[in-house]
Amino acid sequence: NTIERGLDINAKNSDLYRLKAEILLQNNDLKVAEESYLKAIKYSDNPGPIMRNLFYVYIDMGDNQRAIDYSNELLDKYPNDADLYYNVGVLYQRLTIEIFEPTRDLFLQTTTESDPSSITGIYKSFKIARKYAYNAKDYFLQASDLELDESISTKEAVSEMRKLMDQIDEIFIPSIRETARTAGLELE
Repeated sequence: NTIERGLDINAKNSDLYRLKAEILLQNNDLKVAEESYLKAIKYSDNPGPIMRNLFYVYIDMGDNQRAIDYSNELLDKYPNDADLYYNVGVLYQRLTIEIFEPTRDLFLQTTTESDPSSITGIYKSFKIARKYAYNAKDYFLQASDLELDESISTKEAVSEMRKLMDQIDEIFIPSIRETARTAGLELE
């Protein structure tokens, strides 16, 4: 109520919009928090920290494409922010897992008798998961390069993505290619 009264008096107060967004986040009202952060950014003399908060809102909303697009804008403005690179890496890591795990489950049920479009879809999904894993690893490495102190969590994240990429490259892609070949399919 106090924030709303303040905004009634001064509708261009960035700090009040930021506070409103933070309270909304605590109440898990992400959509309205996003709107408040956008207004806070609009009226702020120093929008950087608010923009970072908005990036996390997009991640929490599960709006991955918007978070990726927004991260590119943030990285252009803050190219030396190790935390930002790390969090973009986490975003790509999430995307990797969201694609990899269901694809792996489908793969385990696939035989040469499976529907050709299913085999092709699994192959393409593994390729996308590998691309996202590569991006995650790359952002984690960039974060590591920018960190003043070496972070164990960053090293572990890089290692996890490397292991996953190796699994995709050495196990899953060759296996699904063999399944496709045996089924008489040609994969690109």
